[in-house]
Amino acid sequence: MTTAVTPSIELYNCLQQAFDYFNQALFDDELPQCMITLRSANKTHGYHHAERFISSDGNLIDEIGIHPGYFSVQSIEGVMSTLVHEMVHHWQHHFGTPAKNNTHNRQWADKMLEIGLQPSNTGLPGGKQTGRSMSDYILPDGKFIKACKKLIEADFKLPWMDRHAPQTPQVMAARNQALSDAGIAVDYSDAPNVSLPESIGERPTVFEPAPPREKTRFRFTCPGCHISAWASAKARIVCGECMEPMAMQE
Repeated sequence: MTTAVTPSIELYNCLQQAFDYFNQALFDDELPQCMITLRSANKTHGYHHAERFISSDGNLIDEIGIHPGYFSVQSIEGVMSTLVHEMVHHWQHHFGTPAKNNTHNRQWADKMLEIGLQPSNTGLPGGKQTGRSMSDYILPDGKFIKACKKLIEADFKLPWMDRHAPQTPQVMAARNQALSDAGIAVDYSDAPNVSLPESIGERPTVFEPAPPREKTRFRFTCPGCHISAWASAKARIVCGECMEPMAMQE
């Protein structure tokens, strides 16, 4: 009797294959194994958490978490760049010197550049290369894109994706267009969802995020003691300590 591969094993095998491939192609096969997880609780593309998992006999390994919602609105190259971004954190934890107060320090940025990913806090040219919150974009002649193309040419695919996308395809396309306009032109493959129908019966194939709610609460600050309070824009607030009207902050 032949046992069919389950969806969980199919997707996790795919991510493990990508990790092993880029480990060899970009890191000389020196990275230790880690636990790859799928997390979709926020809009973070991915993260690295050192020594997050422990085995029943006491072995510790790191975690690399990937947001599967981006699988439906990004090219495979974009998804794989997230994985490799986190693999650089994994490399630095084991072979470099991570900074306690800045997970994206100069050493991390230099390693990113070495393998073909440009650090940028805006995700676009001209952004800061180091800082607490950091994105990146693919360098068109770097090691990463050359390795990634070979992986895709070997028929690599992402077999499953989260239908609840954290970002709209239009926002992702606009970012790619801005990179192209800046001369950072990467020949992306088709996004993983392009062959899917727009809807399944009366339901959309991919659920885009709801538009942001209109702001209803604003911060008011006392000009004397600088204490703050939150209220509607029409509120008239007086500081109980200074007895001064509190001004709404834009």
